[in-house]
Amino acid sequence: MIKNLSEYFLPEQEFYLQSINYDRLNSVMSKEEVFLNCTDNIHVERNENNGVKVTVTRELFFEPGEMFRLSVAFGADLQFDLQRAEEYDWNEVNLAEEFRDNGDFVILNLMSRITLLIAQITSSFGQQPLILPPGISKSDNKMNPEKNNT
Repeated sequence: MIKNLSEYFLPEQEFYLQSINYDRLNSVMSKEEVFLNCTDNIHVERNENNGVKVTVTRELFFEPGEMFRLSVAFGADLQFDLQRAEEYDWNEVNLAEEFRDNGDFVILNLMSRITLLIAQITSSFGQQPLILPPGISKSDNKMNPEKNNT
């Protein structure tokens, strides 16, 4: 567990929209209870330029499948601070878990952008927007430990 993860990266960060997928479902609204599911995924790749690419994806879908299905992904490119980076063998570190637990310096920015876009997209069909918390659950608060695809 790397508590001071931000210190291993340069302060410059590049943020970008990776993808949006919105499918309006033409199903008839049932009278039974409908549940909104929200899943977050963090994916981290090392690159050959002494850095990492962090991608956060939030997916929304209903059970049973009604109304819409939505996925929004934002990414960030970070560069290692080469003076500090040699303190760890980064190939042995689970970077997705490290960013989930100690990467607020970048994850909160990505989640805020995702939350804003979801609110804007869901308001486009004439209803109140879905405004979800811009946070991501830490690994010690996982609701579904079997789904360890962070």
